[in-house]
Amino acid sequence: MIKLLLVEKNQMNLISLFISLLISLNPSPNFNCDGDKLTAVIRNNLNGDFAITNDLENIDKGAFVVLNWRKIKLMLPVSFKVGDISFTDKKWFWSYKDQKSGLRINNPRLAQLLPNGEILEYSCEAISTEERVS
Repeated sequence: MIKLLLVEKNQMNLISLFISLLISLNPSPNFNCDGDKLTAVIRNNLNGDFAITNDLENIDKGAFVVLNWRKIKLMLPVSFKVGDISFTDKKWFWSYKDQKSGLRINNPRLAQLLPNGEILEYSCEAISTEERVS
């Protein structure tokens, strides 16, 4: 009986592993942030190759995100906060996952630290390539 339970448990673990390999975290590169289109491109750069990655689980320690929004172009390095999937230069912050809100692929957090110490939050939502934002 115990042996049968162990076999069933191992089979469930294998099935879970297989499913997790099929599921990847691929956010849209296009967002509507406070009424304007923002594009986000993640590049891995651990080996100096600047390879684009669309899988949030495939981000390396040299990764950065390039954000193009309004007349602002940012290149934010990956944050090393454990459990987060975020990028920051200590003035701007772009996050797909944090401990407070969890995973937010379709509405990542965009925030700006102002000179007076105030944090300005922008509302972002993923858009399909067919949608147009003025």
